[in-house]
Amino acid sequence: MTNPKITFLTRHYPPNMNINGESVWDMVKYLSDSYGIESNVISIDRNFAGGGAKRAPIGNVIRLKGLAEKNNSFLRIISFLYEGFKLIKTAKKYTDSVIITTTSPPLLPLWGNLLLGKNVRRGVWTFDIFPEYFAAMGVLGKKNPIYKWILKKTYQKAPDFLITLGPKQAEYLQRQYNQTIPSLTLPCGVFFYQEKSDIPPFWWRDDKIFLCYCGNATELHNPDFIKSVIDNINPEEHRLVLALYGKHAPNLKEYAKDKDGVIIVDSVLRSHLHFIDIHLVTLRSEWTHLAVPSKAVSAISMGATILFCGNKASDNWYMLQDAGWFIDENNIPGQIEKFLYRVSRENIEAKKQHALKIHQNLKKHILNTYKKVYEYTDKQ
Repeated sequence: MTNPKITFLTRHYPPNMNINGESVWDMVKYLSDSYGIESNVISIDRNFAGGGAKRAPIGNVIRLKGLAEKNNSFLRIISFLYEGFKLIKTAKKYTDSVIITTTSPPLLPLWGNLLLGKNVRRGVWTFDIFPEYFAAMGVLGKKNPIYKWILKKTYQKAPDFLITLGPKQAEYLQRQYNQTIPSLTLPCGVFFYQEKSDIPPFWWRDDKIFLCYCGNATELHNPDFIKSVIDNINPEEHRLVLALYGKHAPNLKEYAKDKDGVIIVDSVLRSHLHFIDIHLVTLRSEWTHLAVPSKAVSAISMGATILFCGNKASDNWYMLQDAGWFIDENNIPGQIEKFLYRVSRENIEAKKQHALKIHQNLKKHILNTYKKVYEYTDKQ
């Protein structure tokens, strides 16, 4: 009897430094090390100017040529459609294996529904959810006939199982498919073996409470939340580290420039994340379930706490609330002012103890999910 096989479809994969590709890499490595599973990974050969760790690729990696990157939203959708088509077309060579389509590139599950036969064992692994993501961005209106057709076809045929970023995202998808589907939870951003540097970064001081916004700042994120923290920190007690990229980054950097107690850096090393006490996390309500910021989970993995501005229905808050504080999207400045006035080192240390427990539970949960994926691939 040969080892069970599994084929992953993903836009990004190491050595490309992208958190989604890194998540696929983690599962491929675990399935190989623990069960000897032979994994195929079909990806697009391109670079990514974002976060992630540098890793050597694992598995039988097939890299496909994509279209040139474009800034125009419409042309990017065309590129995503083309890449998704190529990934699914190539995957048809491996229909003797379980095929897991991620949601990177966007609309990949749509192509899976259109091109993969009904007898193919198939899973959908969601990072961000499409096509709803495009509607939230305003790229495709909800009444647009193209959008309505894509939405219908995406959810017309349910996969054999789902892998989601959280239980609330799973509930949302089951409503969209209008049926109960076996669902596995796999939060993005959980670190199993992450080095913690003993040497502090240049900006750290042991007599201050450190807050940080580290990562992308786009349409999904509320810049007013970050500005309110900038406005209300007390330099005698706090320091705010900003390591920003994305749409809102230039404006936020300009706004924070020369503000006392604010430190602007290009990036924060993962090995330095534990020097941050409170990580700022924001997700606008209209994006709830469509995205689940990995930075919140990464913060908890390093024993830090979160200050979350968004909707309490989000998986970030649902899973991590014992290690954080909540800011409602209404009257943000008033809430931030009260929070920064009241928060103490004792409060933070108590939340950090919860973070350690949550991290241990998340790791156990992820290993259980990997095991269930193995059990599924082993079905004859």
